[in-house]
Formats: sequence, C-alpha cells, structure tokens
Amino acid sequence: MNKLASSALVLAAAMAPATQAMEFEPTDNTSVGVYAGFEPSVKSVTNGNGNSETDYTDEGSIIGMSGETRINSNLTVFAFGEFEFLSDDTSPSFTFDEGAFGFKGDWGKIQGGGFDSVYEDLIVDATEIAEIAEISDETLAEEDNLIAYYSPNFNGFSFRTQVRFVGDGDDLAEDSQDNTELGFALAGGYTAENWGIYAGYDDLATNPATEEAAQFATLTGTGGQQIEVKTADAVNQFVDGETYGLAGTFSVGPAQLAAKYAETNFDNADEFDDALQDTTRVALRGKFNYGPGKLYAAAQEVDPDNADDRTEFTVGADYKPVSNLKLYSEAGWFDRDNDAGDLVGVGAIYEF
Repeated sequence: MNKLASSALVLAAAMAPATQAMEFEPTDNTSVGVYAGFEPSVKSVTNGNGNSETDYTDEGSIIGMSGETRINSNLTVFAFGEFEFLSDDTSPSFTFDEGAFGFKGDWGKIQGGGFDSVYEDLIVDATEIAEIAEISDETLAEEDNLIAYYSPNFNGFSFRTQVRFVGDGDDLAEDSQDNTELGFALAGGYTAENWGIYAGYDDLATNPATEEAAQFATLTGTGGQQIEVKTADAVNQFVDGETYGLAGTFSVGPAQLAAKYAETNFDNADEFDDALQDTTRVALRGKFNYGPGKLYAAAQEVDPDNADDRTEFTVGADYKPVSNLKLYSEAGWFDRDNDAGDLVGVGAIYEF
C-alpha cells in the first residue's frame, strides 16, 4: 500500500476537520468526510535488459470516504473506504484499495477489513521513506480479510495484533480448499520522546504462492502459424513460514535515524515454482527536516539464502510550498541483474 493511502487512513481514523475536502454533521454525534489525493510522477526506470525507459505515470491516486459516530464517552463507531485510480490511464481503472469498519475508545481500537498490516506499520515503515525509489521489504501475507486490535498507550508501551481469515479458493491446491486458513501477526514496542524500539512477527500462514505453474501447449493454426494455448491454470498453495523483525528510531533536532533487522523464512519453499527464499534484511534510514521539506536516504543489505547478496540505496528530497502539496525528486539503485529497477524521477502528491 502506498504512503498516500497510508496517510489517508490516518486522516480517516482521526477525522481531522482541517484535512477534509467536505465535512458536515448529519447529527450532533456523527461526522462524515470525503478526501482525495493525486500522485503523478515522471521517472526513468531501467528494465530487465538494462535499457532505461521514461514514463509519465500515476503512483496510485485515491478517493476516500469516512464517517464516525460517537455512541458514548468511551465508544465511537467508524468506517472508511478508499478507491484507487490511475489518472494517466487512457482506460482509467477504479478499484477498491482499502477500508475498514470498527470501534474505538480509551481502551484502544478494533477494526476489520483491508488495510496495512500491524507488522508493516511498525517494522517495515520504520526504514521505508521514498515515494517511487523504495527499498524492498519483507514478504508478508495479503492485507485483506483482517481483524486487528490496537492498544492504547501505556506510559510509552503499546501493541497491535491481527488475524487474517482466508476461506476456500478455486485456485488453491486441493488440500487447501474447503478450509479456513488463519494468519496471525503481532507488533509492539516502546515510544519515548525522541526514540522508539519495536518488534514484530507475521506467520505468513495465509500467503499463497505458486505450487504448480500454468501449463501451455503450442499448436499450429490453419494458416501454419504457431499458437500458444494454456492447457492448465497455475495452482497456488499457502506457504509455511514466518517473518519477524526489530526496528528502532532516534531523533535529534531536525535529524532522525532508523534501523531495521528482519528475517523471512519458508519451511516449504522447495514446493513452489516461484523459488521462495529465506532472506535477511538489514536497513538504515536517515532524514533531515529543513523547514518546508526534508532530505532523506536509505540503504539496505539483502541476503537471500540461495542467491547473491545485494545492496540497495535510495536518496531523495522534497519540498512543501503549502501543507497539502509535496514536490519530490528521488533516485534508487537496487543492485539487480542489468541494473533492473534502478530509477530516477520527480513527482508530486496533492491531497485535499
């Protein structure tokens, strides 16, 4: 999920009047809001052949709706829904991105739907900072069919946990059908005035991968042409594994540093055609706020078990002429074959 969607989720939960394009009070205890964000960019990306291609694109613009009703002094019901669209597409898409229904109060918050996992909130996001030149992150289960609980702050300590439900599916292997798979994640830590330390775990139990690849056959057409025809769909199976990580942040004045250590392990990786690999990630991120914007950079060492290590770098700078408009420039180098994925680009994020 992109950072625009993540920030909009926070807006929806908080229902801050200053950030809503429209807000009104159907009753004394109910607020409704509509918000949107546009995220155009121009970037030059190196493809798998080592050639650079420059495109104008949309990084995932959104439109969202939110509402909340205060039931009593310690119970509020809320809901939000966000839809993503591509403003640069000649055949524009408009698809559901995230949403939830839940309750909150002094006791914390519980919500169900599709949204960022609790592991991503505290561990992955600690060292991710770029908009288009982001370093890679751990393998996590899909972020839908979730029920999550977020605790209140206990003198700096807090935690959050989630369960993911996945029912039977036509594209799953036979022994995964007609059963409900449950996935579990937990994250928490301590946040002080200028530092924080966090730990997280995701059991990957509902993360599907390809067990048997799709099969194709080449036929000869009536005109002698060769035609490739799919004879069997790919078959997916749930993986067996886990992701766990540690993250910390430290700030001094306008500068902030963050670090992450993460392990992803697969107990049944050899059963899959997509070559899942146990992987270790060690990342460091820094940023410096200079008033109307910030300078930032991140570096990460990626160590797969059965492939070469690689070192990823990203650097960037942004500027906010007004509070709801951000302009940025970024570059990323990811140490892949033929420099695949390396990029430079500029973009904007406009929210209202």
